[in-house]
Amino acid sequence: MESDSNLKRYCFTGTRGVGKSTLVQKVKDEFSSIIFTAGSDILKEMMGGEYKNFEYLPENEKSQLRFELNQNLRKMQQESQKDIFVDAHLTVCNLKTGIIENIFTENEIEFYTDIVLLDSTPEKVLENRRKDTTKERILDLDLISKELEFEKKEAIKVCSDYNLKLHIIKVGDNEVEKLKDILME
Repeated sequence: MESDSNLKRYCFTGTRGVGKSTLVQKVKDEFSSIIFTAGSDILKEMMGGEYKNFEYLPENEKSQLRFELNQNLRKMQQESQKDIFVDAHLTVCNLKTGIIENIFTENEIEFYTDIVLLDSTPEKVLENRRKDTTKERILDLDLISKELEFEKKEAIKVCSDYNLKLHIIKVGDNEVEKLKDILME
């Protein structure tokens, strides 16, 4: 299923707890020409009550679900003919193993045109994670620091290797206006 090459497809990434969802809530009402969605919301629709176990599924099952999620995004954009902005991840820290893994596959690389990385400090991410008790989160400051570094390194590498456009927004550096500027390009 091909996507319209004139449409933008943004992967909005950043470490868990960096503030992506909060930032999206602050700008999305101003951009009716863009579909804002979250990969996790689509997975919840696909999996129902089993979504809470997603992190603990075997890798092959998670990969298949991510592939189906990407197919849903392609269909969503094809039907709407709008730009799409997806709250997603390039990397995640596996809650079972504590190992930071790259989950951005060729399927995503072929789909997205832009990567928007929301970057922050380990202390701010820790603060956000402590506030959100609804999700299982890693609260080790050293591991959070490694997550942030790995996510940024992977975003730079993917964009360089595959000619995707990279936008980096630092939390606390007028992030609302910076995101609006990116979406108006």
